[in-house]
Amino acid sequence: MNILVIGNGFDLAHGLPTKYGDFLEFCERTGRIYTYREDAPLSDYKSKNIDNWNINDYIKAILSEAFDKRNCKKEFNDDGTYNLKITTHNKSLDELYEHIKQNGWLEFFLKCRSFVGENWIDFESEISRVIQAIDAVMRIMENEEDITKLSANQTKIIIKMVKGMSDNGKCWNAKEVLGNRDSLNRLIGTLESDLNRLIRALEIYLCEFVEKVYIQKKSPDIEELEVDFILSFNYTHIFSTIYEISERSKREVEDPFDYIHGEAVLNNTIETDTMVLGIDEYLSKKKKNKEVEFISFKKYYQRIHKGTGCKYKDWIDVIKRGKKEIMKRLNTEYSKRIPFKNYGDKNHYLYLFGHSLDVTDKDILRDLILNDNVYTTIYYHKTYDDNGKDDNGRSDLSSKIANLVKVIGQKELIRRTGGSTKTIEFKLQQDMVERE
Repeated sequence: MNILVIGNGFDLAHGLPTKYGDFLEFCERTGRIYTYREDAPLSDYKSKNIDNWNINDYIKAILSEAFDKRNCKKEFNDDGTYNLKITTHNKSLDELYEHIKQNGWLEFFLKCRSFVGENWIDFESEISRVIQAIDAVMRIMENEEDITKLSANQTKIIIKMVKGMSDNGKCWNAKEVLGNRDSLNRLIGTLESDLNRLIRALEIYLCEFVEKVYIQKKSPDIEELEVDFILSFNYTHIFSTIYEISERSKREVEDPFDYIHGEAVLNNTIETDTMVLGIDEYLSKKKKNKEVEFISFKKYYQRIHKGTGCKYKDWIDVIKRGKKEIMKRLNTEYSKRIPFKNYGDKNHYLYLFGHSLDVTDKDILRDLILNDNVYTTIYYHKTYDDNGKDDNGRSDLSSKIANLVKVIGQKELIRRTGGSTKTIEFKLQQDMVERE
């Protein structure tokens, strides 16, 4: 069995704008289509929003065409004033705008992007900081304690979150939220709704824009593999666009893909989308089963609620059954240090490409890696300094080794990366090559 695990680095390696910063930038420039004055010429929009934008030309062309074919309609109020209602010929773009319009999370991240990291894990960590700050306010109110017990940093986070938010045109007031339980509850409900809207906007962005970008290059590393199963931490379907699964898998498995965080589907709605975008558990063992007011923001809840499934557990069952069948015989011969090669036809191969090995995916990674009949290859990519000088991937390799220590521990890492019991190797990705 050959399993390929892919993370966002897989999509990035194929030249796709899937960093969360790419999505934020897209939303910001898209929003201006609907807020520019009605007589603004296309040349003005392009010069200020398109020409200096480092993103795929296909996406630039879509936004330019949408702006060029705007339909501007005035909706008059009783007092003679009017609201400008703008739509385009692109229905997906119109829907996306409805989800990002007056979206508290989007406004928050647009203000914070200068100091938030560039990975989706940084995005999720920032959501967690906001939720934990609001959680702290709720506990203070429940215990009828002085709100000044809230840390200065938590207060600052909440003020930044509510600043710029609006509800039916009415701005939020941070002091009211910090001093009134009803206002706090309303804020929590709005943040949950806005997160769901943002997830749906991301789904549209990935389906209608990112996945339609022509992929010019492919990975010779992936091309050389005979992949039976794909465990994807991405929402996109890039693998099936340019690569093939093994003939063995085609014969024996109906669906070899496991989208552990859900997958992007254009004809979904907010109610039917399966994409998981939230936070990890931050409460202690005692509290996490009792304090569930913020459960809808947590990834484990979203996975259950959206039914993303866990096909990879079936793959692990196959791995473990094969291991048990010959463990008794091998244990008598090799004691507790059984060389991988002696598992014979019970060997399995795991490949990780574009995954950071972050500790947030610890349980899944441990289940796959910590099997003596599984040989794991972890690909790392070339990295460059500000002057474009290549360090031959040393910084990405260092990051992956450090993260793997957090996932499986120092002792297991040492045992599995050398000697007769080696089951893990790190491999520098080959340069991408042009598609035929």
